[in-house]
Amino acid sequence: MLPEWLTELYIQSKLRIYYKDNGLKVLKLWSKPASGKGDNWVGVMTRIHVDFQRSNENAVQKETYLLKEGCSKDAPQSKLFIDYEVYTREMDMYEFVLPKMSEILLEVGITDKMHANAICVDREHEIMILEDLAPLKYINADRVKQLDLSHAELTIDMLAKFHAAATVLKQRHPESMPPKLLVNYFSRDRDGYKRVFTGLFKALLRYVKSEPKLESRYYHKLERTLTNLMEYAARAHDVNDQDLQTLLHGDCWTTNIMFQYDSQGQPRSVVPIDFQFSVITSPVLDLHYFFSTSLQEDVRIRQLELVQRHYYALRQNLEKLNYKGNIPSLFEYQLEFQKRHFFAVFVSLVFQPFMVYQGEVLGEFVDFYENTPQAIKFQDSLYSTAKAHEIVAKMLPIFDAKGLLDDQ
Repeated sequence: MLPEWLTELYIQSKLRIYYKDNGLKVLKLWSKPASGKGDNWVGVMTRIHVDFQRSNENAVQKETYLLKEGCSKDAPQSKLFIDYEVYTREMDMYEFVLPKMSEILLEVGITDKMHANAICVDREHEIMILEDLAPLKYINADRVKQLDLSHAELTIDMLAKFHAAATVLKQRHPESMPPKLLVNYFSRDRDGYKRVFTGLFKALLRYVKSEPKLESRYYHKLERTLTNLMEYAARAHDVNDQDLQTLLHGDCWTTNIMFQYDSQGQPRSVVPIDFQFSVITSPVLDLHYFFSTSLQEDVRIRQLELVQRHYYALRQNLEKLNYKGNIPSLFEYQLEFQKRHFFAVFVSLVFQPFMVYQGEVLGEFVDFYENTPQAIKFQDSLYSTAKAHEIVAKMLPIFDAKGLLDDQ
């Protein structure tokens, strides 16, 4: 259901500005939910259907748009998202940052679609009305099956363009990058997410303790890791003046990227969506996040090659855009990826189990971290699936061999 104030006249006024047509007339407005239970912890998506006429046309134009609202202010997580400036961050991205990045890429003939267009960013009502990508045949890939090599390479190339444009924008117009973009999940001056992430990590510990082979090798190391979980992840995000810094998507996984396909069913273009957690830090963190959440196993084991692909594409785009800063060598970039590898531990073992979850126990956001019977049941269910068991059994030996489960 649309808010009472979001009327035909309201939409008409916004569409007149967007289409630069003061005679545009809205004839009909209706809506359908675009997100379901479990999809709206951060916000609510509603698909708006609008019939309208342009002033110079007799034909009725039928379009759909996506209304994006924050979660209810009564929701327990509302204060958390406000503290991390989730909503205003995404508004800034769609209204100011992303259009400027697209303009920079256009300077060198890169016309790739890098984001949905913002029809309206309304800070008074704390909503955005965005272009609906579905009519353009963009769809999400299967989050449980995850992505094959062709999807992965296309996404890595997109991220290289995204990172290059953001790097150049940051250099040319540093004022366009507001301070909120320096805030991440693990910023030391905020502790709101600590309860969420440690709650999930404790569920991992309960699962590991229930498996004798895992318990004997990993339980005590993971128990010590829990004590320093947020600090180790914060260190992975720390950058200095010598580091290559850019604006990251910040939440790049299968649900937040949409693909177009050719007639043979092969992906031919990709667009990122959802920029609530975009942050300025090292670009390799987008790679760690993407690799740890979204790749099929035969693709994930090729990380060195995928980092190399991203590096060469990033360097090529930076050179095209006449970037004036220092570009690391491939060797230095691979070291940078390894130096920040603890983030992969966190994402693989804490995020990925609920990203691929298909169980029957549905929870609210508070169930990620509360200590109630319902919350514990939900948390434990995330680690009860065959997919979660596979993730934990496969990744723990790798992380342990790299020394990432030892005291850092």
